[in-house]
Amino acid sequence: MAKRRSVRRTNQPKKEQEKTMSANISILGNAGRDASLKYSEKGTPVASFPIASNSFKNSPEGRVQVTHWFNVVAFGKTAETLAEHVKKGTHLLVHGRLSFSPWSTDKGEPRSGAEISLFSFEFVGSNRSGGQTDQEPTADSPEPDVPEFTGAAVPEAPVNEPFIDQF
Repeated sequence: MAKRRSVRRTNQPKKEQEKTMSANISILGNAGRDASLKYSEKGTPVASFPIASNSFKNSPEGRVQVTHWFNVVAFGKTAETLAEHVKKGTHLLVHGRLSFSPWSTDKGEPRSGAEISLFSFEFVGSNRSGGQTDQEPTADSPEPDVPEFTGAAVPEAPVNEPFIDQF
């Protein structure tokens, strides 16, 4: 049997290619709390907030709402804008790179959380300063136990890149 050969469709060396692969994601949802603003050791503004997105599935009991939580992290001027305008319940569409960050609870139990490094965002509906909009109900699920941003081990990310350029 002939050995299968993999073909790379890029001129980049394999190590370089692996560095550029990422999972891009777009989430439509509501902020779980006001965006917080902190600064990295280099003085870069960093904003973070949880976002809840609802989906529905059919079950024997009927249609059931499922809420998924993600932590959004933004840098630079985008971070400052989010910190000023994103309040608990703000309805927005975020575009970014998805990653999973391991962390431990106060009791030492290992956990992992989904994090989105923001490329771009849009406010949805007429309510830009927070609060519930008519577009989608605020997530009914309690906010997950997500660690607060400490400034450690957060990579510097590109700021204000148009989402379409990421593909």
